[in-house]
Amino acid sequence: MASIKYLVKGKKNPSHLYIRFYHSKDFDLTVKTGILINPSHWNNKLQRFKTIAGEIPDQAKTIKYTEELRAFIVSEYNKSYSSGEIMATQWLSNTVDRFNNRPKDGADYETYFVTFVERWIEESKSRVNMSSGKVISTRTIRKYNTTLDRLKEYEKLNNIRLRHSDISLKFHQKFISYLVSKKYGNSTIEKYISQIKMFSREAEVNGYKINPEYKSRRFSYRRNKPLDPYLSIEEIQKIFDLEITDSRLDKIRDLFIVGLWTGLRISDFKEQSRLQIVNNNILISQTQKTLAPVTIPIHPQVQFVLDKRKGKLPSFNLSSTALEVLFNKEIKRICKEAGIIQKIIGDKRDKETNRNVRGIYPKHELVSSHICRRSFVTNHYGKLPSLAIMAITTHSSEKQLMDYVKISQDQYIEMVREHWEKEESKKTLKVV
Repeated sequence: MASIKYLVKGKKNPSHLYIRFYHSKDFDLTVKTGILINPSHWNNKLQRFKTIAGEIPDQAKTIKYTEELRAFIVSEYNKSYSSGEIMATQWLSNTVDRFNNRPKDGADYETYFVTFVERWIEESKSRVNMSSGKVISTRTIRKYNTTLDRLKEYEKLNNIRLRHSDISLKFHQKFISYLVSKKYGNSTIEKYISQIKMFSREAEVNGYKINPEYKSRRFSYRRNKPLDPYLSIEEIQKIFDLEITDSRLDKIRDLFIVGLWTGLRISDFKEQSRLQIVNNNILISQTQKTLAPVTIPIHPQVQFVLDKRKGKLPSFNLSSTALEVLFNKEIKRICKEAGIIQKIIGDKRDKETNRNVRGIYPKHELVSSHICRRSFVTNHYGKLPSLAIMAITTHSSEKQLMDYVKISQDQYIEMVREHWEKEESKKTLKVV
């Protein structure tokens, strides 16, 4: 049977408190805990503080320490034993060091959160996402680095160095207060907190001493529900009918039409080697984001674009990022010229602060590339089975699909208005 005992060697005050971990004839290990204690206060045989007159300094704190270290060693032993690790003095020393948050041989990342995140991000540049089989994208790495920058700013402001065990509910409250003071939006704050939770999970997987409070439901943040616009079928028709003389803008419009009736992402249009037109269908061997194969029936407006361009989709000799920047800029212009200028409530990026600001804006100013997927889903939701829409959008759940359904506030308002008009026509309501 395995046993754990604490003992003080020598009579000099203060002396080190040692821990002995032994199991019959299998192993017998003894190392320093790092705690100093007065030998005259401790009874090795009874494994407790002596009863003496007066108060023993840090008695309660030391008792709590020994109980928590005992539990930690048992837990680590179970993990190590099941993985076939040999129990030796170095194992016990390393285990005590991890409990004490003492980095070994300069391995700061084992103890310090930001150092771990830096190392984890660097390793992510060559890490393969097991669900997709692809290396972590540059865009994802950029998001990780943005969260890292906020953590470094927080450390500098508070003149501290965060340990893994510091990522607690108390940290959560203070970090959110810091982000709010910097006027970050709710959606941005939610992303930072979500990534910090992910970093803590990775630290825990690596066996580092974390604070379990990061798993709490309270360690979260509620983002604003985005007010994303979509284009109705009537508005898409206006874009389709718009006369455009500029050849490049016309090609952007045609790509816009294809996106609106296929729900494809702009990144998918750069991978035309994986895209073919076969028997009135668009076949894609794998989409850029989900890697899922998809077959999309060709809408009449998309067929018009194909006929116009000799059976080929509009293509651009640009990178995916450059194409998206050009696309986002020009579809705003196209929507404006098509008369899609009614004012609606939405979120618009402030160029000076790089933050979304909620307000009332002309609809064409709120249009971006992702409106294609939102419009496709919204215009077909309720008219086709959800599974039929998901087969084209490659959403893995109806919950994900519903995030793209954007029945506008204006439509609900019109329902109320129409109801009142019907009631008025029946003379059930009288206006004086």
